Amino acid sequence: MLSHEEVQAALSARIDGEPAGLDDAVVDAHLASCDECQAFLDQALVLSHEFVPQERPAMAPPQDLSEVILASVDDEWRKLSQRRAFGLAIGRTLLFAMAVAWVLWAISLIVAGGEEPVVASSASVRLGVALALAFTAWKPRQIPGVLLIVGSMFTFTVGFAVRDAVLGAGEFEPAAVFIPFVSVIALVWTSFADRGGEVRRAWRILGANPL
Repeated sequence: MLSHEEVQAALSARIDGEPAGLDDAVVDAHLASCDECQAFLDQALVLSHEFVPQERPAMAPPQDLSEVILASVDDEWRKLSQRRAFGLAIGRTLLFAMAVAWVLWAISLIVAGGEEPVVASSASVRLGVALALAFTAWKPRQIPGVLLIVGSMFTFTVGFAVRDAVLGAGEFEPAAVFIPFVSVIALVWTSFADRGGEVRRAWRILGANPL
C-alpha cells in the first residue's frame, strides 16, 4: 500500500516535470480517495503558479540558452570593436599630424641652415622619422621599432636641453622637445588602441592566481 509521503513525492516530481517513479494511474487512484494528498496537490499547484512565470510552467528551463548567450557576447564584442576603432582612428590622426610636423621641422631647418652638411644630415633624419610615423599610421603593428627610435631621440634631446639649461650654453628650441614628445605619445596611444585587448589579456594572465 502506498504511503502519503510516496504519493506526495511523486506529485512533486510530476509538477517539476521530473520522472515520478510511480505509475500515474496508481497516483491518480490514490488521489481520488485521499483528501490529504489532494490538498497537498492543490497547495503545490498554487505555489507553483505563484513562483513560476506562466509562460514557463513546472519550472521548465528556457528552450535555447545559446541565443541569449551569443547575443550578449555579440553585444560585448561590438562594443569592444567600436572602442578599438575609435581609439585607433585618433592615434592614426595624431601620427599623420606628427609626420607633417617632422616634415615642416626638416624644411625649416634646411631654410635656416642652408647647405651645411650637418644641417642636411639633421633634416634627412627628421624626414626619415616623418616617413616612419606615416608608415606606422598605416601599419600600427610596426610601432614598437619606431617607438624605440623616436623615444631614444626624445630622451637624448631632453638630456641635451637640460645640460644646456644648467650650463647656460646654446638656445633652447621648444620644438626639439615638444615634437618628439608628442610623437612618443601618439605612438604609445596607437599601439595600445591596436593591441589593447592583447595587453589586457596578458595582464590578467600574469596576475592570475594559479591556485
